[in-house]
Amino acid sequence: METVTRVLLAGLLLVYFTTQAGEVSPEQAAKLQARIMNANLPLQNRVRALKKLHADQIVNGKINRSFCVWDPLGRNGPIYATVNDQKLRSLHYGLALDIRAYPDEEQLITDLKSGVCDAALIRGNRTYEFNRYVATLEAPGAVPDVQHFRILSQVIASPKMAGKMEQGDYVVAGVAYLGDSYFVRHPKPLQSLAALGQQKLGVIRDERSLVEVANRLSANAVKLGAVAAAGEFVAGGLDVILAPAVIYQALIAGQLNGPVRILDMPQSLSTIQLIGRQEKFPTGLAQILREDFLFKFDTYVGRVKAEMNTVPADYWQPVPESEQQRHRSQLQSLRLSLRKQGLYDGDMLTLMRKVRCKLAPQAAECTAVVE
Repeated sequence: METVTRVLLAGLLLVYFTTQAGEVSPEQAAKLQARIMNANLPLQNRVRALKKLHADQIVNGKINRSFCVWDPLGRNGPIYATVNDQKLRSLHYGLALDIRAYPDEEQLITDLKSGVCDAALIRGNRTYEFNRYVATLEAPGAVPDVQHFRILSQVIASPKMAGKMEQGDYVVAGVAYLGDSYFVRHPKPLQSLAALGQQKLGVIRDERSLVEVANRLSANAVKLGAVAAAGEFVAGGLDVILAPAVIYQALIAGQLNGPVRILDMPQSLSTIQLIGRQEKFPTGLAQILREDFLFKFDTYVGRVKAEMNTVPADYWQPVPESEQQRHRSQLQSLRLSLRKQGLYDGDMLTLMRKVRCKLAPQAAECTAVVE
């Protein structure tokens, strides 16, 4: 009997000390979660609550996570450098980052799905399978400029939107500006935007939105991988390429022997998004990361603008306002079609239309609402 009593007592003590060391009651967990999600509290208080709630994930005082980063230039590229700069700041909220560069985005996505990567920083047009709502940011013509994207970024970083950031096993832990996408062409005669359809037009095949734009313009659009498309354009095998500015800067600009013309009318927003595995990035941690991305909004935009300022001024080709209006209407029609097909999220399209109408309430789409 005495032996049985001692065994029971030892078991009770083990449960007690385990609970004291890290476990919290459901009521405590709810309070801690509310504290973490309260953006009005000092970050230090929220981080303290985060560490207490997820004490089981802490090793030597830190939450250790692997960040896999797409950068076409690998460890020498600007995207990797930006994330690597984040390592020290992340320590302030208890996150120790192991940052790995991936020039091959396909391998990065494979490693995210298999669990080799706890999170992956990838182009927004590759994130539909992880979060359709946020991927829809790259719908053509939906985000005309940085001012619109700033407002959208504020909405995305709001704790009220946390549920929208989670889909299946994944969570969006941050969104950053990566520039815009443009038509870049060799300096041959061009009468109008519609005339692009008569030229040999190349597009990057994994840029789903841009592929649809190219298909609308040309039934014979050539779809290639990023490196192949850039190489074909540089070699003269393509008259025009439709690509994000980051692709132009990384794979085209330094390879050209002569001038080009960039149509000064962005076709779509280009973003880079941090997609995390939910088991590794619980709601509170993902929320703090999204707010941190918003905090560095101007830094990210400034770096992209600095890169684009290196493009010679005479490379930019103005587009008449009448053509721009006609093209914007075509892009809206395309968005509606792709919403119906299930590519774009209707709620995000509506949000983006509301932002456009906030900044330009006189636009026709603000009275004849279809998005």
